[in-house]
Amino acid sequence: MRNWYTADSHFGADSQVILKRENRPFKNMTEYTDEQVRIWNEQASSDDVIYALGDFCNYNSFEKDFKSGLAVSSRINAGVILIVGNQEERVIRSHFGGEFEKFREYCLSEPSFKFRDILKNAYTEIRGRRYFLTHDPVDHDRQCLNLFGHTHRAGGLYRPYGFNVGVDLNHFRLFGDEDILMLLEQKTEFNDSDPSLNCW
Repeated sequence: MRNWYTADSHFGADSQVILKRENRPFKNMTEYTDEQVRIWNEQASSDDVIYALGDFCNYNSFEKDFKSGLAVSSRINAGVILIVGNQEERVIRSHFGGEFEKFREYCLSEPSFKFRDILKNAYTEIRGRRYFLTHDPVDHDRQCLNLFGHTHRAGGLYRPYGFNVGVDLNHFRLFGDEDILMLLEQKTEFNDSDPSLNCW
């Protein structure tokens, strides 16, 4: 069994703005979704776990079809554990009375979805080192490195407190444990030793 990490897929049949905003090289959401599913299924087997660190679905004032976004989970071979992001938080507020547990129960019982679990945050361990899994980097754990999303390309891959694992930063591929170890090595060798690379 292997663990994989990603964020900010923004799936949804009516989700169009994300393609233009993030300069995703796809004609439409159908093409994007099909290619994303193909890539993930090529990388991750049915024994693996994909941690989707928020914004798996898309939901805003004019793109509201979150159910079609969440249903993409049924097309993924690996088990998907969703860490809720701001898109899911909007769904929770608008459709589940602000109650996370109701949303979780819905996602785990809906026949057209296939999630292994729905969590607010989580921890994982890679080669004996602990990582905090969250969507918004503002919520990072100061006691360990963090894997996060939310900022898309704007914040880059590296922050002093961890790594952005969003789909826009890895050619729409999943980040595996080996990728995180490579990022850690590069962070230690370059980013941590040169303050000008962490100028925010």
